[in-house]
Amino acid sequence: MKKIIETMHRLTETSNTLGADINEIVFAYLAAGNDWGKIHNSEEVQQALDARKAQVSPEVYDNQVGRARAMVQETLEWAAANGWEGEVTQVWWTARPGVLAQAVGRTISRGNPTDVLLQFNDDEFLGVSAKSTKSSGDIGFKNPGVGSIATALGIDLDSIIQEESATAIKNLDLPSTARARKLYLQAHGNDMTRAEAEKIGRRILGLLRHRLHQHLTQMQEEDIRTHLLQYWMDAGENYPYYIKVTGRGTTNTSFSATLVDPIQDEQYKALMSDEITVDPIGTDSIGVYAGGKRIMKMRFKYESQKLGSSVKMSGDSWKDRK
Repeated sequence: MKKIIETMHRLTETSNTLGADINEIVFAYLAAGNDWGKIHNSEEVQQALDARKAQVSPEVYDNQVGRARAMVQETLEWAAANGWEGEVTQVWWTARPGVLAQAVGRTISRGNPTDVLLQFNDDEFLGVSAKSTKSSGDIGFKNPGVGSIATALGIDLDSIIQEESATAIKNLDLPSTARARKLYLQAHGNDMTRAEAEKIGRRILGLLRHRLHQHLTQMQEEDIRTHLLQYWMDAGENYPYYIKVTGRGTTNTSFSATLVDPIQDEQYKALMSDEITVDPIGTDSIGVYAGGKRIMKMRFKYESQKLGSSVKMSGDSWKDRK
């Protein structure tokens, strides 16, 4: 059973990655007017699409194509209404490092999330951060590593994880490696060891949340603003200009897409101009407010099994209830 659980988890992660790649490549092809000749390194990109298509079910592939089609329509309509003139003349799938900088011929803003780059008749570039989901809910902002956030802020979060985990591993007599601990705990799903591991894991997440919140409350407001824009919303600097487009739906429902321009987004505007406050939320999250409005939640979480996988962070959408 434990092998089955681990295999299912790994297959799910792989399927999500393959699906995202298919969505981006099909988006690029459709945006290019179904013309592979307009796509940079088209032969390599086609091969990547064929390889990924062979690894997913026909349903997954069709869902990604349907979402991509809705996303392209939304993108091109928005571009025409916002100053990008003419047709798309060139397209880049920017999955490989350096492709985006090479395409625009200059240094790229740190954290620019462009997945597909479009160039129009007027030689203007438009980056597209593509997301794909079968659900109708909001897509989270970002899922950074604890280490990257700690480094950016100049605080030590890793020692909390290491010290608390080491103590728990010793007291519960758990295997020394994360993979072995994960399998062990999953195989003891209803016993006291698993329950205690869950309890300790929640406590570690709470300690991390407390430490981060403590640090944020000691920062200057402008420093918090800069951190949120650069590391959580990917909106600190904006070249090449980009939009975020999310495709939704399945072949059993219908396909649609929503588009967000980070510069014009209400949450972005609030972060840029209003007073920012941060408050503890629940047991593992920090709520970010701007001008009293909910903006996002920074949440600590285990990748899968508490004490048996790495700790990560997620930036979850958090809007005022209407």
